[in-house]
Amino acid sequence: MRGLSFVFSVTKITYTGPRTEDGRIISVGKLQEPYGQALIETSMRVLVCNDLHLKPAASDYDIDAMAVPDSADAVFIAGDLTHRDGTDDIALARRFIDQFDIDVLYVPGNHDHAPMPERVVDGFEHATNGHNVTREYGSCPLVGWGCESRSLDDALDQAAFSTLDPRTAPRGERRYRADQTADAIENALHDLVTDQATTHDIADELGIADENIPTFRRSAQTIQETYTHLLDLVGDRSNVILISHLSPFNTSFDRHHSTGTREEDREEFHTGSIALKLITRTHDIYATISGHSHAFGYDTGADNITIPHMLNLGYRGLGIVDIDPADGVFSFTDVG
Repeated sequence: MRGLSFVFSVTKITYTGPRTEDGRIISVGKLQEPYGQALIETSMRVLVCNDLHLKPAASDYDIDAMAVPDSADAVFIAGDLTHRDGTDDIALARRFIDQFDIDVLYVPGNHDHAPMPERVVDGFEHATNGHNVTREYGSCPLVGWGCESRSLDDALDQAAFSTLDPRTAPRGERRYRADQTADAIENALHDLVTDQATTHDIADELGIADENIPTFRRSAQTIQETYTHLLDLVGDRSNVILISHLSPFNTSFDRHHSTGTREEDREEFHTGSIALKLITRTHDIYATISGHSHAFGYDTGADNITIPHMLNLGYRGLGIVDIDPADGVFSFTDVG
Protein backbone atom coordinates (compact mmCIF):
# COMPACT_ATOMS: atom_id res chain seq x y z
CA MET A 1 0.00 0.00 0.00
CA ARG A 2 1.23 3.44 -0.88
CA GLY A 3 2.04 5.32 2.32
CA LEU A 4 1.41 9.02 2.86
CA SER A 5 3.71 11.42 4.63
CA PHE A 6 1.85 14.59 3.59
CA VAL A 7 5.10 16.54 3.59
CA PHE A 8 5.67 18.73 0.55
CA SER A 9 8.20 21.42 -0.21
CA VAL A 10 8.94 23.57 -3.20
CA THR A 11 12.32 21.90 -3.60
CA LYS A 12 10.57 18.64 -4.43
CA ILE A 13 8.80 20.12 -7.45
CA THR A 14 10.41 19.58 -10.83
CA TYR A 15 8.96 21.88 -13.45
CA THR A 16 8.02 19.89 -16.56
CA GLY A 17 5.98 22.46 -18.45
CA PRO A 18 6.67 24.81 -21.36
CA ARG A 19 9.35 27.49 -21.30
CA THR A 20 9.93 30.64 -23.29
CA GLU A 21 12.35 30.62 -26.21
CA ASP A 22 15.20 31.80 -23.97
CA GLY A 23 14.55 28.98 -21.48
CA ARG A 24 12.66 30.88 -18.78
CA ILE A 25 9.80 29.12 -16.99
CA ILE A 26 6.42 30.60 -17.80
CA SER A 27 5.43 32.54 -14.68
CA VAL A 28 2.81 31.38 -12.24
CA GLY A 29 0.28 33.83 -10.84
CA LYS A 30 -1.67 33.87 -7.59
CA LEU A 31 -5.34 33.60 -6.77
CA GLN A 32 -6.67 36.82 -5.31
CA GLU A 33 -9.28 36.93 -2.55
CA PRO A 34 -12.16 36.77 -1.96
CA TYR A 35 -12.77 33.10 -2.71
CA GLY A 36 -14.98 32.46 -5.71
CA GLN A 37 -14.10 35.84 -7.21
CA ALA A 38 -10.45 35.11 -7.84
CA LEU A 39 -8.33 36.76 -10.48
CA ILE A 40 -5.39 35.00 -12.06
CA GLU A 41 -2.44 36.96 -13.37
CA THR A 42 -1.08 34.30 -15.72
CA SER A 43 -1.83 30.82 -14.37
CA MET A 44 -2.72 28.79 -11.32
CA ARG A 45 -0.75 26.20 -9.38
CA VAL A 46 -2.92 23.59 -7.71
CA LEU A 47 -2.32 20.82 -5.22
CA VAL A 48 -4.38 17.88 -6.53
CA CYS A 49 -5.27 14.82 -4.49
CA ASN A 50 -7.51 11.89 -5.30
CA ASP A 51 -8.30 8.45 -3.93
CA LEU A 52 -6.44 8.92 -0.64
CA HIS A 53 -8.98 6.61 1.07
CA LEU A 54 -8.07 7.87 4.53
CA LYS A 55 -9.33 5.79 7.46
CA PRO A 56 -9.73 7.07 11.03
CA ALA A 57 -7.99 4.03 12.54
CA ALA A 58 -5.16 3.82 10.01
CA SER A 59 -1.54 4.70 10.86
CA ASP A 60 0.06 5.03 7.42
CA TYR A 61 -0.36 8.80 7.16
CA ASP A 62 0.20 11.90 9.28
CA ILE A 63 -2.15 14.76 8.54
CA ASP A 64 -0.46 17.00 11.10
CA ALA A 65 2.81 16.75 9.14
CA MET A 66 1.31 18.43 6.09
CA ALA A 67 3.17 21.41 4.66
CA VAL A 68 2.00 22.80 1.33
CA PRO A 69 4.24 24.73 -1.11
CA ASP A 70 3.85 28.46 -0.71
CA SER A 71 3.29 28.75 -4.45
CA ALA A 72 0.06 26.70 -4.40
CA ASP A 73 -3.07 28.71 -5.12
CA ALA A 74 -5.74 26.11 -4.40
CA VAL A 75 -6.44 22.47 -3.56
CA PHE A 76 -8.57 20.22 -5.77
CA ILE A 77 -9.84 16.98 -4.18
CA ALA A 78 -11.06 14.60 -6.91
CA GLY A 79 -13.01 12.26 -4.65
CA ASP A 80 -12.48 9.38 -2.22
CA LEU A 81 -10.68 11.54 0.34
CA THR A 82 -11.88 9.01 2.92
CA HIS A 83 -12.75 5.34 2.57
CA ARG A 84 -16.14 5.68 4.27
CA ASP A 85 -18.69 8.42 4.94
CA GLY A 86 -19.39 7.92 8.64
CA THR A 87 -19.18 10.46 11.45
CA ASP A 88 -15.52 9.66 12.20
CA ASP A 89 -14.69 9.92 8.50
CA ILE A 90 -16.30 13.34 8.27
CA ALA A 91 -14.25 14.49 11.26
CA LEU A 92 -11.08 13.13 9.62
CA ALA A 93 -11.86 14.89 6.34
CA ARG A 94 -12.41 18.15 8.24
CA ARG A 95 -8.98 17.75 9.88
CA PHE A 96 -7.48 17.27 6.44
CA ILE A 97 -9.09 20.40 4.99
CA ASP A 98 -8.34 22.44 8.11
CA GLN A 99 -4.61 22.12 7.33
CA PHE A 100 -4.96 24.47 4.36
CA ASP A 101 -5.12 28.23 4.34
CA ILE A 102 -5.86 28.32 0.60
CA ASP A 103 -9.03 27.58 -1.34
CA VAL A 104 -10.21 23.95 -1.36
CA LEU A 105 -12.64 22.44 -3.85
CA TYR A 106 -13.89 19.05 -2.64
CA VAL A 107 -15.50 16.89 -5.34
CA PRO A 108 -17.09 13.74 -3.89
CA GLY A 109 -16.14 10.23 -4.95
CA ASN A 110 -18.18 7.07 -4.52
CA HIS A 111 -16.64 6.32 -1.10
CA ASP A 112 -17.35 9.85 0.20
CA HIS A 113 -20.32 10.55 -2.03
CA ALA A 114 -22.68 13.49 -1.74
CA PRO A 115 -23.84 14.87 0.61
CA MET A 116 -20.68 14.11 2.64
CA PRO A 117 -18.54 16.96 1.19
CA GLU A 118 -21.25 19.46 2.10
CA ARG A 119 -21.03 18.33 5.72
CA VAL A 120 -17.23 18.34 5.62
CA VAL A 121 -16.88 21.92 4.36
CA ASP A 122 -19.63 23.31 6.59
CA GLY A 123 -18.26 26.30 8.50
CA PHE A 124 -15.02 26.59 6.50
CA GLU A 125 -14.67 29.86 4.62
CA HIS A 126 -11.89 28.53 2.41
CA ALA A 127 -13.55 25.25 1.31
CA THR A 128 -16.52 24.43 -0.86
CA ASN A 129 -18.49 21.38 -1.92
CA GLY A 130 -17.45 20.71 -5.51
CA HIS A 131 -20.39 18.58 -6.64
CA ASN A 132 -22.36 20.03 -9.55
CA VAL A 133 -20.78 23.45 -9.26
CA THR A 134 -19.28 25.96 -11.66
CA ARG A 135 -16.82 28.58 -10.44
CA GLU A 136 -14.94 31.26 -12.30
CA TYR A 137 -11.25 31.48 -11.42
CA GLY A 138 -10.45 34.50 -13.52
CA SER A 139 -9.73 33.13 -16.98
CA CYS A 140 -10.19 29.52 -15.78
CA PRO A 141 -13.81 28.36 -15.52
CA LEU A 142 -13.93 25.38 -13.17
CA VAL A 143 -16.62 22.68 -13.18
CA GLY A 144 -16.91 20.11 -10.39
CA TRP A 145 -18.86 16.89 -10.86
CA GLY A 146 -18.84 14.06 -8.34
CA CYS A 147 -20.72 10.98 -7.17
CA GLU A 148 -24.03 10.60 -5.39
CA SER A 149 -23.79 6.95 -4.35
CA ARG A 150 -21.21 4.34 -3.39
CA SER A 151 -22.33 1.80 -5.96
CA LEU A 152 -21.36 2.77 -9.49
CA ASP A 153 -22.91 0.71 -12.25
CA ASP A 154 -21.52 1.22 -15.73
CA ALA A 155 -23.89 3.30 -17.84
CA LEU A 156 -23.23 0.82 -20.62
CA ASP A 157 -22.45 -2.69 -19.37
CA GLN A 158 -20.34 -4.07 -22.19
CA ALA A 159 -20.59 -7.59 -20.75
CA ALA A 160 -24.33 -7.55 -21.50
CA PHE A 161 -23.65 -7.42 -25.23
CA SER A 162 -21.54 -10.11 -26.86
CA THR A 163 -20.23 -7.79 -29.60
CA LEU A 164 -18.97 -5.32 -26.97
CA ASP A 165 -17.44 -7.84 -24.55
CA PRO A 166 -13.64 -8.04 -25.01
CA ARG A 167 -13.58 -11.31 -23.09
CA THR A 168 -14.87 -13.04 -26.23
CA ALA A 169 -11.38 -12.58 -27.70
CA PRO A 170 -8.44 -14.85 -26.82
CA ARG A 171 -6.84 -13.69 -23.55
CA GLY A 172 -3.75 -12.31 -25.27
CA GLU A 173 -5.89 -10.13 -27.54
CA ARG A 174 -8.36 -8.76 -25.00
CA ARG A 175 -6.64 -5.45 -24.32
CA TYR A 176 -6.49 -4.71 -28.05
CA ARG A 177 -10.12 -5.79 -28.45
CA ALA A 178 -11.14 -3.60 -25.48
CA ASP A 179 -9.47 -0.58 -27.09
CA GLN A 180 -11.15 -1.24 -30.44
CA THR A 181 -14.52 -1.67 -28.76
CA ALA A 182 -14.09 1.53 -26.71
CA ASP A 183 -13.30 3.48 -29.87
CA ALA A 184 -16.44 2.13 -31.53
CA ILE A 185 -18.63 2.88 -28.49
CA GLU A 186 -17.27 6.40 -28.08
CA ASN A 187 -17.69 7.29 -31.75
CA ALA A 188 -21.20 5.82 -31.90
CA LEU A 189 -22.38 7.69 -28.79
CA HIS A 190 -20.75 10.86 -30.09
CA ASP A 191 -22.89 10.58 -33.21
CA LEU A 192 -25.95 10.09 -31.00
CA VAL A 193 -25.45 13.13 -28.73
CA THR A 194 -24.60 15.34 -31.72
CA ASP A 195 -27.77 14.22 -33.54
CA GLN A 196 -25.88 12.55 -36.36
CA ALA A 197 -27.46 9.17 -35.63
CA THR A 198 -30.37 7.59 -33.80
CA THR A 199 -30.18 4.95 -31.09
CA HIS A 200 -31.33 2.39 -33.64
CA ASP A 201 -28.55 3.47 -36.01
CA ILE A 202 -25.77 3.06 -33.46
CA ALA A 203 -27.19 -0.21 -32.12
CA ASP A 204 -27.01 -1.56 -35.65
CA GLU A 205 -23.50 -0.15 -36.09
CA LEU A 206 -22.32 -1.85 -32.90
CA GLY A 207 -23.94 -5.17 -33.81
CA ILE A 208 -26.40 -5.24 -30.91
CA ALA A 209 -28.70 -8.25 -31.18
CA ASP A 210 -32.41 -7.52 -31.58
CA GLU A 211 -33.29 -9.04 -28.20
CA ASN A 212 -30.79 -6.70 -26.51
CA ILE A 213 -32.03 -3.50 -28.17
CA PRO A 214 -34.28 -2.44 -25.22
CA THR A 215 -31.37 -2.80 -22.76
CA PHE A 216 -29.05 -0.91 -25.08
CA ARG A 217 -31.64 1.84 -25.58
CA ARG A 218 -31.92 2.36 -21.80
CA SER A 219 -28.12 2.56 -21.52
CA ALA A 220 -27.92 5.10 -24.33
CA GLN A 221 -30.65 7.18 -22.68
CA THR A 222 -28.74 7.21 -19.38
CA ILE A 223 -25.60 8.39 -21.14
CA GLN A 224 -27.54 11.11 -22.96
CA GLU A 225 -29.06 12.32 -19.69
CA THR A 226 -25.65 12.52 -18.00
CA TYR A 227 -24.21 14.26 -21.04
CA THR A 228 -27.03 16.83 -20.93
CA HIS A 229 -26.35 17.40 -17.22
CA LEU A 230 -22.66 18.06 -17.92
CA LEU A 231 -23.65 20.26 -20.85
CA ASP A 232 -25.71 22.41 -18.47
CA LEU A 233 -22.73 22.74 -16.11
CA VAL A 234 -20.20 23.58 -18.84
CA GLY A 235 -22.47 25.87 -20.86
CA ASP A 236 -20.74 28.00 -23.46
CA ARG A 237 -17.62 28.58 -21.37
CA SER A 238 -14.15 28.31 -22.87
CA ASN A 239 -11.03 26.60 -21.49
CA VAL A 240 -12.98 24.76 -18.80
CA ILE A 241 -11.13 22.80 -16.11
CA LEU A 242 -13.36 19.85 -15.19
CA ILE A 243 -12.74 18.10 -11.85
CA SER A 244 -14.44 14.71 -11.66
CA HIS A 245 -14.07 11.58 -9.59
CA LEU A 246 -14.87 9.38 -12.57
CA SER A 247 -12.26 9.24 -15.32
CA PRO A 248 -13.13 9.95 -18.94
CA PHE A 249 -13.98 6.83 -20.91
CA ASN A 250 -11.50 5.32 -23.37
CA THR A 251 -8.36 6.72 -21.78
CA SER A 252 -5.18 4.93 -20.79
CA PHE A 253 -6.12 5.10 -17.11
CA ASP A 254 -9.76 4.05 -17.01
CA ARG A 255 -9.21 0.27 -16.96
CA HIS A 256 -11.22 -1.77 -14.49
CA HIS A 257 -9.00 -2.35 -11.44
CA SER A 258 -10.43 -5.64 -10.14
CA THR A 259 -9.71 -9.23 -11.20
CA GLY A 260 -11.54 -12.52 -10.87
CA THR A 261 -12.59 -15.61 -12.80
CA ARG A 262 -13.05 -15.53 -16.55
CA GLU A 263 -16.75 -14.73 -16.10
CA GLU A 264 -16.03 -11.89 -13.67
CA ASP A 265 -12.64 -10.72 -14.90
CA ARG A 266 -13.01 -7.26 -16.42
CA GLU A 267 -9.54 -5.77 -16.00
CA GLU A 268 -9.28 -5.02 -19.73
CA PHE A 269 -12.60 -3.13 -19.88
CA HIS A 270 -12.70 0.64 -20.26
CA THR A 271 -15.09 1.71 -17.51
CA GLY A 272 -14.77 5.50 -17.35
CA SER A 273 -17.60 7.96 -17.90
CA ILE A 274 -18.72 7.99 -21.54
CA ALA A 275 -20.67 11.22 -21.04
CA LEU A 276 -17.60 12.92 -19.59
CA LYS A 277 -15.47 11.87 -22.54
CA LEU A 278 -18.12 13.08 -24.98
CA ILE A 279 -18.31 16.54 -23.37
CA THR A 280 -14.54 16.89 -23.87
CA ARG A 281 -15.11 16.29 -27.58
CA THR A 282 -18.09 18.57 -28.09
CA HIS A 283 -17.14 21.50 -25.84
CA ASP A 284 -14.15 23.65 -24.99
CA ILE A 285 -12.66 21.59 -22.15
CA TYR A 286 -9.04 22.51 -21.48
CA ALA A 287 -8.37 19.78 -18.91
CA THR A 288 -9.96 17.06 -16.83
CA ILE A 289 -8.58 15.99 -13.45
CA SER A 290 -10.03 12.73 -12.17
CA GLY A 291 -9.56 9.60 -10.08
CA HIS A 292 -11.51 6.41 -9.26
CA SER A 293 -9.60 3.93 -11.44
CA HIS A 294 -6.52 3.92 -9.16
CA ALA A 295 -4.39 4.09 -12.33
CA PHE A 296 -1.87 6.87 -12.99
CA GLY A 297 -2.10 8.33 -16.47
CA TYR A 298 -2.01 11.39 -18.69
CA ASP A 299 -3.71 11.59 -22.08
CA THR A 300 -4.41 14.36 -24.55
CA GLY A 301 -6.92 14.77 -27.34
CA ALA A 302 -7.08 12.40 -30.27
CA ASP A 303 -5.13 12.78 -33.51
CA ASN A 304 -2.21 14.62 -31.88
CA ILE A 305 -4.44 17.41 -30.58
CA THR A 306 -2.91 18.65 -27.33
CA ILE A 307 -6.22 19.42 -25.63
CA PRO A 308 -8.00 18.40 -23.60
CA HIS A 309 -5.35 17.45 -21.08
CA MET A 310 -6.64 14.46 -19.09
CA LEU A 311 -4.87 13.61 -15.83
CA ASN A 312 -5.34 10.90 -13.20
CA LEU A 313 -2.71 10.74 -10.44
CA GLY A 314 -3.66 7.16 -9.52
CA TYR A 315 -4.22 5.52 -6.14
CA ARG A 316 -3.40 7.92 -3.32
CA GLY A 317 -2.59 10.52 -5.92
CA LEU A 318 -0.88 13.73 -4.84
CA GLY A 319 0.55 16.21 -7.27
CA ILE A 320 1.26 19.80 -8.17
CA VAL A 321 -0.42 20.95 -11.39
CA ASP A 322 0.29 24.18 -13.24
CA ILE A 323 -2.55 25.41 -15.46
CA ASP A 324 -2.61 28.35 -17.83
CA PRO A 325 -4.93 27.97 -20.82
CA ALA A 326 -3.94 31.38 -22.20
CA ASP A 327 -0.35 30.23 -22.73
CA GLY A 328 -1.15 26.56 -23.36
CA VAL A 329 0.39 25.43 -20.06
CA PHE A 330 -0.55 22.18 -18.36
CA SER A 331 2.25 20.54 -16.38
CA PHE A 332 2.25 18.29 -13.36
CA THR A 333 4.56 16.66 -10.86
CA ASP A 334 3.66 13.65 -8.76
CA VAL A 335 4.68 14.38 -5.17
CA GLY A 336 2.94 11.51 -3.40
